Amino acid sequence: MNLFDLSRQIGQLKKEGKYKEALSYFKDNKGNFTKEQIAGNEYIIADILTCLRKLSFLEAGFKFLNLYSLEIKGDTKERILSSYGWLLWSQYKAENQIQNSPEEDYHFEDEEEDSEAQDFHYSKTELLQKIEKAILYLIATKNDFNQTLISNLFSVVLKSEKKKATPNWKLINDFCEQFDPTDLSKSCDTIQVERKGQSKDMELASDFENWYAYKTKALMKLGQWEECFNTSKEALETIEKFHYSNDIWISRRIALSKKNLGNTDDTINELESILKKKKEWFIQKELAELYLEKNETEKAFKFSIEAINNFGPLEFKVDLLFLMGQIHQKKNESELAFKHFTLSKLIRVQEGWNIPQKLYNELSGSSDPEIPISDFNKVKSELKRYWKSFDNTKDSKSYGHLKGMIVRILNDNDRGKDGFLENKGKEMYFSVSSNFHLTPSILPGTSVLYTVIPDPKGKGDKAKILKVIR
Repeated sequence: MNLFDLSRQIGQLKKEGKYKEALSYFKDNKGNFTKEQIAGNEYIIADILTCLRKLSFLEAGFKFLNLYSLEIKGDTKERILSSYGWLLWSQYKAENQIQNSPEEDYHFEDEEEDSEAQDFHYSKTELLQKIEKAILYLIATKNDFNQTLISNLFSVVLKSEKKKATPNWKLINDFCEQFDPTDLSKSCDTIQVERKGQSKDMELASDFENWYAYKTKALMKLGQWEECFNTSKEALETIEKFHYSNDIWISRRIALSKKNLGNTDDTINELESILKKKKEWFIQKELAELYLEKNETEKAFKFSIEAINNFGPLEFKVDLLFLMGQIHQKKNESELAFKHFTLSKLIRVQEGWNIPQKLYNELSGSSDPEIPISDFNKVKSELKRYWKSFDNTKDSKSYGHLKGMIVRILNDNDRGKDGFLENKGKEMYFSVSSNFHLTPSILPGTSVLYTVIPDPKGKGDKAKILKVIR
């Protein structure tokens, strides 16, 4: 037997999916050759790495490279570099417990409300450093053969971090910083998704678009407003086609950058323009804040009421409640101000969250007696009736509360759940965040109260779950 015969037989077994047999064959025959001979054969090295990965022997794959003194560098043979890259991808997925579900890019597209600058620290892991180097090596020899691998390595880091309960935006920003977006692919893959029993094509964002989406959001989270502004403008100028409403979210980051750079009027104009396309409660809240800063109290009140009546769990709106307390103070409505401050506090107490000093200050300055946690539901119900008295929106009149049953769960992971519910034989898509208090109770067969959110683009309405019916 010569080295070619060994390589050919391992390759054939790998091709047939007989990974254990390929490893056994290599183990039985490797003694006929020196380590240098085996290390010099890119086909054997690449195929053994692939077999180990397919059998989930990931650590063994890295030990195999060390055993044969193979260092991954810029001049590493393309076949070995590719197998090594897929090994890194599998290892990162395993360490972060990631399941394949590209459709999540579409279902969980909502931008969270918090846009205040945050402070992050982290230590770059050895695995992350290896992935960064591997991507740069692959980009240097980029071709159709390795483009999918580049995309998967790039995405696995960003998407796994974003799925965490508290994403580390400094890590995301630093990771993006390693790459020139013009080196990333602008092609958009298409996947098959099921909608109401029918298979349909859905286009995914390119790596180029994803770089700008993650980079600009990380800059926003880190409070690097000037760079956020410039990078967001660059994104709108260079990305030809947007997905998942990225054009709207990036436009919002431009507006918030202007706000934090001191240009309030431009921020208001841009946010009001965005609101026409995407009626999100947190955008309404931001407008209320801006108008309050300008001492335009009635406009601030208008947008705050629209925000509180808009779709979204109340527990996510604790800062909005605080803002509404401030607005009512400006309107010399001290009792309503006190109740809004109180509800903001009681939600935090019930959820086990910290209570900011500014909230303590507002409540301590009131002459009203403190409301105990036992009266939480009473205060919430009273304020809900107050808010609804101002709710004369078209959507609230056209879409009432409906009863349905969960019939199918598509995804259930640390980002939340999505699937379909049924009412009178008609199925409707829904999604809920992992932070939504009802999410653990939403299971197949569960009866729920829901309302319908009309899609402004006419692509299909969506169910908004309001309550689990026990």
